[in-house]
Amino acid sequence: MFNYTRGKIMKKSKNILEYRDYIAELSLDLEDNIIVGKVINTTDIISFHGKTLDEAKQAFRDVLDTYIEVAEKEGIELARPYSGKFNLRITPTLHRKLTVLAKKQNKSLNECTEELIASGLKTYLNSHNEYI
Repeated sequence: MFNYTRGKIMKKSKNILEYRDYIAELSLDLEDNIIVGKVINTTDIISFHGKTLDEAKQAFRDVLDTYIEVAEKEGIELARPYSGKFNLRITPTLHRKLTVLAKKQNKSLNECTEELIASGLKTYLNSHNEYI
């Protein structure tokens, strides 16, 4: 999770866990000497911890399995990790350019925008050696 380099503690980008479409971010609790995790892609509050990385990973799986099992048993609808919808505010000029491009490509504005975001994200991740 962290690297010690020339007197500085550097946070690595591998402090993310994924399980059953849920994503958790890990951090260190230096006071309690544990690894704390929080699920970051749901509106429900789901957290866990472990003394070691393996314990934290297992706690993540266990808490999600319990969360899903209880919700199913009680007939509670789970907060979906992502709906596939979000609001985006852009300038009128950019909106016009996207609309014109979509029309030229015989695509919907959503389809055109999604393809551009996916392409731009892929380029960004590749150039920054990032993984999602």
